Amino acid sequence: MANILIVDDDLSLREVLEIALIKKGHSVWTAPDSASALAVLQQHSIGLILLDLRLGRESGIDLLVRIRETWADVPVLMVTAYADAKSAITAMKHGAKDYISKPFELDDLLYTVERTLETARLKEENDWLKGQISKQYGEIIGQSRQMQAVFDLVRRIAPTNISVLVTGESGTGKELFARCIHSQSQRAKQPFLAINCGGLPENLVESELFGFRKGAFTSADRAKKGLLEMAEGGTLFLDEVGELAHSTQVKLLRYVQERCFIPLGGTEEMRSDVRIIAATNRNVEQSVADGDFREDLYYRLSGVKVHLPPLRERGDDVLALAEHFLEKACRAQKRQLRGFTAEARKKLLAYGYPGNVRELENIVERAVALEPGDTVTAESLVIYEKITSTDQDGGIQKVLSGQMTLDEYLAVHEHKVISEALRRCGGHKGRAAEMVGLNFRQFRYRLTKSGEKDEDI
Repeated sequence: MANILIVDDDLSLREVLEIALIKKGHSVWTAPDSASALAVLQQHSIGLILLDLRLGRESGIDLLVRIRETWADVPVLMVTAYADAKSAITAMKHGAKDYISKPFELDDLLYTVERTLETARLKEENDWLKGQISKQYGEIIGQSRQMQAVFDLVRRIAPTNISVLVTGESGTGKELFARCIHSQSQRAKQPFLAINCGGLPENLVESELFGFRKGAFTSADRAKKGLLEMAEGGTLFLDEVGELAHSTQVKLLRYVQERCFIPLGGTEEMRSDVRIIAATNRNVEQSVADGDFREDLYYRLSGVKVHLPPLRERGDDVLALAEHFLEKACRAQKRQLRGFTAEARKKLLAYGYPGNVRELENIVERAVALEPGDTVTAESLVIYEKITSTDQDGGIQKVLSGQMTLDEYLAVHEHKVISEALRRCGGHKGRAAEMVGLNFRQFRYRLTKSGEKDEDI
């Protein structure tokens, strides 16, 4: 939904458009002339402008020029009853995104508005991502010796086509690093696609990777491309790769070796050129030793290993990241905070961050929301401490005195941990499973065993 400004000297038309756009969920301001329109733009964050070419004795083109001087990124749609090629070309030269002629069908105008807003949103997201990537590898910011070594390794491997295995604890920024590698490679203009191998049921992971043909299974009423086909020429990021089922590991190994695969339900072999970047927060070597992960696939995926150090080992990078997240949170929450007090900085440096960079970002976001003043204080840095093993509820004593069994005690605490993980992850089961060190299937089983239902999440 967007904030939309309608600039037209026709009162009845302004009212019709205002009602139609409000019904679509947008917030709408109206203005009959240039002065009123500029006043609205000064006071509100406008996401799109519908501008009449003629505003009484004023020119809509003149207003468009003034808008572009200060609000260059706001898309403008010109609306006029005086449609001709010359005026359309003039409007486009001065930055109008499209040109709508009166009389028009209301549905056509609404479609153009939605299409323009979607284009603007995608451009904003893309510009933001490019800006983050160019700024010390996005949110993986750091001057520490450990991070500089990682940056140097990425600079060397990014231009190549070698497979990369990114390791590190949960929350260290493995996907962002994968995006950075892609952005600095020769594949940067091609797709970057990602899949969480532990966040989907086993059968869905396989169909997402390799696609399927019509009739491959009961609900396959039409063929669907897999990520290996959709990412042609680009990069595929396999997050939580250690959670792949053995059958999927076999098929992925064949692709990595031969660059070919067969979609589910298909008979013909397909080829694609996709760079694989995998990531895991587990000890894959131990998984190989335990027989849970194929050794040959491990060696194929780990052409180069990039290990992201936990935040607790990165020294003063904590403060640099905190400043970055403060700026980001202030922008999102439309606040202006000047930084952190000395006590707040001490508190940030003293904490161990078991959730790493992701947890730090959450702490700063929360502080921006809670801080009543113009500087973040230590009191606003609310940190949810790790669940301890103290006997605060007397459970251990109850077990030792025979009032409850050990299984009953463990079940109670398992339920507490699962509920807390879900709460911290906003109900997202995949991230909650990662937080507590389980794969998606294990987490769903324990979730059901603990009495939770999907609709309760």
